[in-house]
Amino acid sequence: MFTSMKERLQYFITREKLSPAKLADILGIQRSGLSHILSGRNKPGYDFILKLLDNFEELNAEWLITGKGDPYKSGLTDPTSIHNRIEDTKTGFQSTLFNENKEIESNNSNPKPSEISINDNSLPIVGEKRILTKVLFVYSDGTFEEYNKGKELG
Repeated sequence: MFTSMKERLQYFITREKLSPAKLADILGIQRSGLSHILSGRNKPGYDFILKLLDNFEELNAEWLITGKGDPYKSGLTDPTSIHNRIEDTKTGFQSTLFNENKEIESNNSNPKPSEISINDNSLPIVGEKRILTKVLFVYSDGTFEEYNKGKELG
């Protein structure tokens, strides 16, 4: 259906009712960088793909990268779920699967720790224990595997 990642990304943006500017803001990237990807001038890089998958956990990485499978994980067919989550962040509340509301912490009051190198000996001190939930293995031949908490590699 979609032969390039650019087309799949445009489909995702349209389906989620996002503007390219809004997506760039969500991902924390320059709007011009996203514009270059959407125009076909540049191909999306690893950092861009990782930011997209981190911010939109429902997005199927295999579909985004290869075009195989469904756009959303776990047979998610309601495209408004991601859009509604984004819209709810404006009000400070996020709807969960069971329609409960959780207050969303402001990015300013609790900033995310910066990414660190594996060889970096100066690990940040974080008040709460961090739990690894997802790992993306990218191989030199262009293939990848995604590991999610509770899923066995095979």
